Amino acid sequence: MNKQIYLILFLLFLFSCQNEKKNPPILENTLTKLNIEKHSKIELVQDFELLVNGLKEVHTGIYWYSTEKQFDSIVQHQKRQIKDSLNSLQFFNIITPIVAYTKEGHCYARLPEKVETKIEQIGKYLPFCVKSLNNDIYILNNYKKNKTKGLKIVSINGDSINNIINKLFKHIPSDGNNRSLKYRELDDDLFSSAYAINIEQPDYFDLELMDVSSKKKLNIKIQSVTSEKFYKECIKVWNTYPFNKKEVPLSLKLENHTAVLTLNTFSNRELSKDSINFKNFISSSFEKIITSKLKNLIIDIRKNSGGTEGNEDYLFSYLTNKPYQKYKYVEASVFDYNKYLRYTDSVDLKELETNLIREHKLDRKGRFLRINGVEKPEPLKENPFLGKVYILTSGNTYSGGAEFSTLMKQHTNAIFIGEEVGGGYFGNTSGYQLDLILPNTEIEIHIPILQFVLDVEKGIFGRGVIPDFKITQTIKEHLNGIDAEMEFTKSKID
Repeated sequence: MNKQIYLILFLLFLFSCQNEKKNPPILENTLTKLNIEKHSKIELVQDFELLVNGLKEVHTGIYWYSTEKQFDSIVQHQKRQIKDSLNSLQFFNIITPIVAYTKEGHCYARLPEKVETKIEQIGKYLPFCVKSLNNDIYILNNYKKNKTKGLKIVSINGDSINNIINKLFKHIPSDGNNRSLKYRELDDDLFSSAYAINIEQPDYFDLELMDVSSKKKLNIKIQSVTSEKFYKECIKVWNTYPFNKKEVPLSLKLENHTAVLTLNTFSNRELSKDSINFKNFISSSFEKIITSKLKNLIIDIRKNSGGTEGNEDYLFSYLTNKPYQKYKYVEASVFDYNKYLRYTDSVDLKELETNLIREHKLDRKGRFLRINGVEKPEPLKENPFLGKVYILTSGNTYSGGAEFSTLMKQHTNAIFIGEEVGGGYFGNTSGYQLDLILPNTEIEIHIPILQFVLDVEKGIFGRGVIPDFKITQTIKEHLNGIDAEMEFTKSKID
């Protein structure tokens, strides 16, 4: 994905950090002084109530990880921050914690394009790309005469890095109580951008850094850079950095007695750009694996954030010889579609209603559940792979990638290596969504409609699949392009 687009998408999650004692009050942040249209308290309350009602009516899994009482508590707390004459960015700062508190990564907010443009025009950024490793933040580039590459950030402008991370995390959506996805969303350019948007935009940064090998600390003062300069610095890193080399979305390598199957996406839409058919690739890959009589299979899904529903099932059908049930149930919300027609620019809202009615029916308790037969189980294969399976995961393993991980954890003896899976073990709320546009501030809220509850038992509620071997690169390994997780896995096989 283009880095600029990736940045914009993820920044939308991060705009609303509350500033604490060491930072300006949230409504007096420098970014709120932009020349953006202001709104009356009446208009803001109207948007606020539409948002809250939309979440409660449309988001099927809104109380999956928290109670209604807990959700209402944060709603009331944020509502008290609404004052007269706030612009859309200030209002965004108020509502984003509510959206994030749904604890579903598929639910997020987006600023109006005109506000994003304003922010990009005046940005003052820390000129560094970073990598999160083992809950620490490391700098990936030097800047001018400052030899900062590979150093760990200890504090910024007197605020500890742990405190900064916690501020950002409050406003990054993720499934349940998962933190691995949140850390991955600070990688590359995202940390500096989030800091500029959520914390402050000073003219200078006082940085406390550390060389982790020598434990030597370094204090430097560095001038902020413009948005344009910031992106130029990041592009230098992206173009030369070992882990940013372009990869094909799906690949198979046969090495000695081991097959390495890399699956960076389950999305048919993404795969079509490279003229790849997912099922054809999987079937031909396993034909080669079985024919070669390989005993070990490494499946790398560290970059797999999901995609087309059912592709994870198709893959799993080659890895088991026992019947299974994927979902305990799939439930859709029941809401008045006509009520939201004027609050969306989606042309297919009526089509959405038609599809949901066709695929679901009300049970005796009034729950709108998926009809049996809508989702047909993937037939098990006559000759599946039953050798040893090793699965590499990360915080970026999400949605369909997380569902596949859960299936493998629940039904096989696969060994998981790397980082906790970013998606929830017991399922997610995703599928169809309502794109709700708040009429006064023009902020867009993406609200998922379908709750997919997996028929599983083993996992920790509110977490992703926990790896059997938690392997984290050192900063030295990362800078040198050494794939520590893959090398550890191959050493286990050898």
